[in-house]
Amino acid sequence: MSVEKPVLLAWPHTFIVNQVRPFLIEAGYIGVGARDLDHLRSELASSFKGAIISAAVTSPVEADAAAVFRLVHERQPGLPVVFAGMADAATMGISAERAVKDLVSNAVFAGPADCRPGSNRRATFLILRKDDLLNLATAELALRALRSHFG
Repeated sequence: MSVEKPVLLAWPHTFIVNQVRPFLIEAGYIGVGARDLDHLRSELASSFKGAIISAAVTSPVEADAAAVFRLVHERQPGLPVVFAGMADAATMGISAERAVKDLVSNAVFAGPADCRPGSNRRATFLILRKDDLLNLATAELALRALRSHFG
């Protein structure tokens, strides 16, 4: 499969780099990771199919997930965003909600099983967890959801 569609790894964490990047390649995308906040700003001048923001506590980008989302939202407001991490679904939802609450009203957060094609990408956020990538059935569902979300 030709890998031509870039996705911004806006707040990369080890999980994003080690497990989501190969998953992106399988889905037909290539992950472009931000090394730090200045690099993130410069990368946001490029065109991406979507952005992935880690829900982890740490990242090489010296800002929290809310600040990173704010920067992505300001520079590319229509860019579909995925929040990814290793926590359970409830914790991931809370983290994602905190990140977008000041900028997006009526935000919807969906896991791979709940992601619907054609939903409002400005207000809908896919939640991708490590557990979603662990077995063939859930990974296939996550692939379809990611492709649908990034369009």
